[in-house]
Amino acid sequence: MDEIDKQIIKIMLKDARTPQRKLAQKLNISPPAVSYRVNKLMGDVIKRLVLYVNPNFYGKYHGYVAFNNIKDYEGEYLAKIRCIERLNIYEIEGRSREELKVKIEGMSEELGEPHMIYIPSQTPYNPSRFDLKLVSILKERPLVKPVELAEELGVSSKTVRRHMRYMFGKNFFRLIPIVDLEKAGILMYAVFTKKVEIAQKFFYNTTVREISDDNAGIFVNVADNVDEINNMTLKFRKEFDQEADVMITSKYEFL
Repeated sequence: MDEIDKQIIKIMLKDARTPQRKLAQKLNISPPAVSYRVNKLMGDVIKRLVLYVNPNFYGKYHGYVAFNNIKDYEGEYLAKIRCIERLNIYEIEGRSREELKVKIEGMSEELGEPHMIYIPSQTPYNPSRFDLKLVSILKERPLVKPVELAEELGVSSKTVRRHMRYMFGKNFFRLIPIVDLEKAGILMYAVFTKKVEIAQKFFYNTTVREISDDNAGIFVNVADNVDEINNMTLKFRKEFDQEADVMITSKYEFL
């Protein structure tokens, strides 16, 4: 691992669909060099790529809840983020906001009082048969080419590309690399704040994922070391939001 490898991983965490030619331009190295490095990282530092499907795509709702990690939750969840502050953050889904609240109450009986609850404003989608067939293929083969998708779906590659741009643009789909953070030599941390517009600007250069609405947001960032996290979060808390929650990630998984 060197600095270029780290930069590749950071860019992929922000958008794993970034073309290797664009990666090469950003890093000022040749496309073959990027291809070699990415292939070397895959399977070791980057464990795999998974297609995250926003529950809104299926007409459902989702939310986030954090508990002390005295024990792991054995029930259903979409994602789990283990934090070094003795917290686990879970992403859960439900057919309604009320069902999410009921699920959180059930989790609380097993795990104790939640440290954080965030259910963003959201609008469920009504997928077509074409949508559902498209996502079923992408979940099995996240890196399948649009031309191959078009053949399987019986439509033009132009139609597939347009549809995929729409789905990714609406954040219904997201290609996520599962990274061994220790091997990568980088840290990931989440900031939960009600100062959304300020956080968007403040963490612009480090944010790899944002889940937000007009009321609050979670900003997932990357850093090279703990000092960098301390400097960023202390400055944000001091100048903008004293109540901001900061959670440093040690491991994450998507089901």
